[in-house]
Amino acid sequence: MSTLIYCQNALSATPYYIEEAALNVYSLEELSYYILNNVYLLSTKLMSSELCNWIGRELKQQKLANELLGLVQNNAPLHIFVGHILSANGYASAKEIKDTLAIISTFENKSEAERKKLRADRLMANDKLVDAIYEYETILSDNVAKTMPKAVEGDVYHNLGCAFAKLFFFNEAMLCFDEAYKKNQKKQSLYCLLYAARCDRNKAKFEEYINKYLISKEDVDEVLKAVTIVTTKDSITEFDNAVNELISDDEKRQGAIATLDNVISEWKDEYIRLCKI
Repeated sequence: MSTLIYCQNALSATPYYIEEAALNVYSLEELSYYILNNVYLLSTKLMSSELCNWIGRELKQQKLANELLGLVQNNAPLHIFVGHILSANGYASAKEIKDTLAIISTFENKSEAERKKLRADRLMANDKLVDAIYEYETILSDNVAKTMPKAVEGDVYHNLGCAFAKLFFFNEAMLCFDEAYKKNQKKQSLYCLLYAARCDRNKAKFEEYINKYLISKEDVDEVLKAVTIVTTKDSITEFDNAVNELISDDEKRQGAIATLDNVISEWKDEYIRLCKI
């Protein structure tokens, strides 16, 4: 962990090793931090007698340890077990605890594949694109994907393609959308396949996909219309005008350079933000 955590409770000389995350924790606060920031990775594996005994022995929290051990022995729901841990120290706010337990209760009875997809989807929604790509590729590369319905696996490929496209990796996006459409047969994936080919300025691929999937003229026109709308946004038009002035008009050159610098700086900052892990 790179974050500084203030611990009010006892620190253990011997850490507890969380195997799923390959992580050592030394306090209830660190355990709480792990739970809050990795909620979609949690499973009933956390509910172990080893963790309960470590809390009692190393952290001198015997009452909490006994409560947790009782929950383990009675096969209590995961969100109840986690709630006891988060409420036993002052690291998490009441709202954070409530929100975390609400999330856990929605997935604790789902399969491993469904939990991993939920986590990856949440990362996508929060623009954590690199992390989302890693999660989606992990789902597709191990045995997790084999337990999914074919259409759901197609949705994973679709979301992976969206993440690649947002980072301008259009060739990788095309491969994902192509695979997505084969599995989920959704028009959204088909459209995104054409969007990616068009954004990549790959006319050959664009025509190849039209012929491969016998896409109607109406659908092609819809895709081209959507691309036109996006590529005529104010920021892009402003950039294009500034480039033309830079080339053709000496008197407007300084103003054009300033405009270009501002637009490029904004795009650069946005791209760096999307690439953060």
